[in-house]
Parts: sequence; C-alpha cells; structure tokens
Amino acid sequence: MHERSRRTRLRRTTRGLAAHVQPVFLLPGVAMSLFGASLAGDAAVPTAVVHALAIGLAVYVAHLKDGYVDHYVRGEDADNPLAPTEIRVAIVAASAAFACCVAFLWAAVGPDPAALTAPLVALGLLHAPHLDAAPATGTLDYPLGIALATAGGYATQTGSVSASIVAIAAVFLVLLAGINVLLDLLDYDHDRRVPKRTIPVVVGPDAARPVAWVFVVAAVALLACSSVVGVLPPRAALAGVFPLGAVIACVVVGLAADRAVPLFIGSTYLFAAALFLAVRPELLP
Repeated sequence: MHERSRRTRLRRTTRGLAAHVQPVFLLPGVAMSLFGASLAGDAAVPTAVVHALAIGLAVYVAHLKDGYVDHYVRGEDADNPLAPTEIRVAIVAASAAFACCVAFLWAAVGPDPAALTAPLVALGLLHAPHLDAAPATGTLDYPLGIALATAGGYATQTGSVSASIVAIAAVFLVLLAGINVLLDLLDYDHDRRVPKRTIPVVVGPDAARPVAWVFVVAAVALLACSSVVGVLPPRAALAGVFPLGAVIACVVVGLAADRAVPLFIGSTYLFAAALFLAVRPELLP
C-alpha cells in the first residue's frame, strides 16, 4: 500500500509540474528568442537553443510562482496539484537550470547576452503577487520579458546589441503592452474581485480600450520613426499596417474584447513576419 501511495503521489507531482507548462505564454517567448537570433543572420544553433531554453525556464518559473500565489495566497484557484514545498523545489531547480544557461551564454558569447537574459527569472519570480498587482508593472512585465528575449536572442549571435534590434525590441514592448490591456479586459470581473489593479480596473473598461489603442498606435509610430531616421530599413514601416489595421477594424466595427484579442494576436504574427523580411530581405524569393 505504501508503494502504491508513493507511485500515486509521483504521478500527481508529475502531472502538477506538467500543468504549469502553459504553451500560450511559454512559446511566444521562445519564438521571440529565436526570432532575435535569426535577425542577426546565420544563427549559431547551440547558443540560440540555450537562450531559447533559458527563456522557457524563466516563463516556467513565473507559472510555478503564479500557481502558488493563486492557490495558496489569493485563493483564486480551487486546486493546485503541487504542495507548497514541491513548488518551491521546482522553482529552485528551474532557476538553477536557468542560471546554468546564462553562465553558458556568458562563457560562449560574452556578458551582453547574459545581462539581457538574467533579469528574466527575476521578472518571473516577482510577477505574482507583486508586478501583476499594479497597473504599470502588470501591463509591462510580460512585454518587457519579450523585448529582452528578442534582444538577448540577437546578442547570442553577435555578442552585443545594435540600434536596429533595440528599436525592434522597443516596438514589441509597446505593442504588446496594448494587447495586454485588451487581455486584462477579458479578466476585468475576476481582477476587480481579487483585487488586481490592472488598467481596466483602475480606469474602467470603456476607458481602457482607448489606452490599448494608444499603445498600439505609439508602437507603429515608433516603428515609422525608426525607419525614417535609418535605424530600420524604410520598408520596415510597412509592417505597421497590420497592427494599425487591427485598431481601425476594432474602432470601426466596435469589436468586443473577446474578438479583438485574437485579431490583435493574429496581426502581431503577421507584423513580426513582415518586419523580419524587411530586415532580412535576402530571404525573400
């Protein structure tokens, strides 16, 4: 009976660890790491893979901590298959693996990619219950992580960052902040009850939508300015048609948040593809 109980516990722990792997948040970070590495040219596979792994581990740490806070601190989730001690051990193990990845990047490439990557695990650990409880940090922490992942991926190939990758990372930071506001609209009732002071909770759902549009338009304007001054190729500005078109569609049609979010996510993928080809035109047929 004792052996059976131990096997049952092991299966429950394994399922609990797997349940905290949330691809909808993990895969974009990994993809943007590889996106940044690809922007640098012919990618060195080992450093690109290690950096992508580090991004995945940082996001996983955030999910573990978030799961702990949601169930054991805030009481939001009805159940968490992991005990508090198991969550702490998993966080330490994932953080240690993350540190190994950062050390490898420093040894293989230099301090710049390590410096851009190291803060990500801190963002993961602080997301809940600290960063996600205030409007500014709750809106910007995940976009900041994506921006650092993009710039860090690039730096794993070059050893440093360029003005172009800084501009691209900044555009994604502002653009994703707008999408984050829309995502928070979907959780408005829940966040107000917890409470989390997201932008929709602070200013109200009706006023939050224009805030999201301002972020998106600001991202497109930043892209256009970067193209005009020569930091990015002039053709890069054309990529802005996708997020700008999504804003126009939402305003004209009056799309609800649950329909606006998938529209913006889809437009962001198209935006990233167009921006990539603008920077790497040699890949066009």
